[in-house]
Amino acid sequence: MEAPGRIWFGYIAAVGIAVIGLITLDPLAFGLAVVVLGATVLGEWYRGRQAALALAAQNADLPELVSRWARGWAYARGFPRPTEVPGGVRVEVGEPERRVEWVVTDDAGTLAGLVDTVRATPEAWLSVVTDSPGSVRPWFAEGGLVAGEAEEALMSIGLADHASRKLPEGYRVEVERDGGVIAVTVRSDADADADADAAAAGGRIAVIGTDAVADRIQTDPGHRRRGLGGAVMSLLVSAAREAGAVHGLLVASEMGEALYAGLGWRVEARLVTARSAAPRTSVESRHG
Repeated sequence: MEAPGRIWFGYIAAVGIAVIGLITLDPLAFGLAVVVLGATVLGEWYRGRQAALALAAQNADLPELVSRWARGWAYARGFPRPTEVPGGVRVEVGEPERRVEWVVTDDAGTLAGLVDTVRATPEAWLSVVTDSPGSVRPWFAEGGLVAGEAEEALMSIGLADHASRKLPEGYRVEVERDGGVIAVTVRSDADADADADAAAAGGRIAVIGTDAVADRIQTDPGHRRRGLGGAVMSLLVSAAREAGAVHGLLVASEMGEALYAGLGWRVEARLVTARSAAPRTSVESRHG
């Protein structure tokens, strides 16, 4: 039964019990009616509060969404808390060939200074969230940065609207929690004897306040097209909602975008990336 149906049932039950109390003059019935009515009112208030939080999150402007996503992404990967900068954040990634990354919106005043800063910083990345990737790439070229070919998508959803997908038969799931980071690993029953460490699919989600940021959603090539990605996302979202999250954020690769869109996620903007020096391997999708 959906939440509105449960709420109306609560009111009807409270009235019914009160009527029985009137007929039987039973004080216990009156007391039970008060308890049921109180629980129903509290449930309706809580549902309204969650809906208001989700709506406020959805109506946030792009710089705020970028900042919120970056905080959750950094938390999911164990990076230090991002530092706020004009138009976005600076993340101390600390990985080979990617020591630091700026994630910002496409404000021209912001990009003008950042392109020079990134070019002068070893192992630095610049990710720009924009509605017009084609207008950002000239900044990379003119600033001497090496641009990646892939475009990613910043996506969001009200978690109550997330579609539910069941885990297919022949698979089992493991859920681990480390603070606000929830990790889901799916294993195949057929692989149980061959390799106990093999994972068919998995991912994680970081809960910060009412936000949940999904990260590293992956499916082994040998287990694709079986619905495992959707099942992993459903499990992560369910766990995040239990932890108090109402709004989801992620950055999706081109391949992942179709999966998330089918689950109800919507694109807020595109993300293009460049770096300060030519890498030994190309700049590729790194997020969802």
